[in-house]
Amino acid sequence: MSVDSRFERSVRAEFALRERLGRRRDGSQGARVLAQRLHRGRHDLLAHLQRVACTVPRRFRAVAWLHHAGQTDVARRTLTSAGLSPDEVEAVELLRQADPLSRQSPVLPGIRTLSKASGTAGYLARVVARAAIEDRLEGARPTGDTLAALHLLANPRLAR
Repeated sequence: MSVDSRFERSVRAEFALRERLGRRRDGSQGARVLAQRLHRGRHDLLAHLQRVACTVPRRFRAVAWLHHAGQTDVARRTLTSAGLSPDEVEAVELLRQADPLSRQSPVLPGIRTLSKASGTAGYLARVVARAAIEDRLEGARPTGDTLAALHLLANPRLAR
């Protein structure tokens, strides 16, 4: 039994359209490209950014890709031109201010500041910060300040 070639073409066209629309809906493409440009050559950091972006739900991915952008001198205008919404830009700024992932400073004070941030930007930043800390743990059990910090942050698996 053979399939009508017109039917086959229409099915393929529908699949191609869905794939294009799916890519467009993700919204993190521009953020990923910007992160790769900002952190060129830092393969460990880029791998961390990718793991965090894959861990969080889709609406958090742009912030996840750029949660270390504060370590560079990236302008808000650049973040906006990469496709970030005002809330996402503010979340990246909150992560820069709180700097919860700096290995040189204690984690807890920055996380306390982040846990008090209000609105959508604060929520975006908390979910991404928790996912980033969990990624840095590499499967180890959190203790001390790291454990306390995780209790202050939203769990990405429960994020809406």
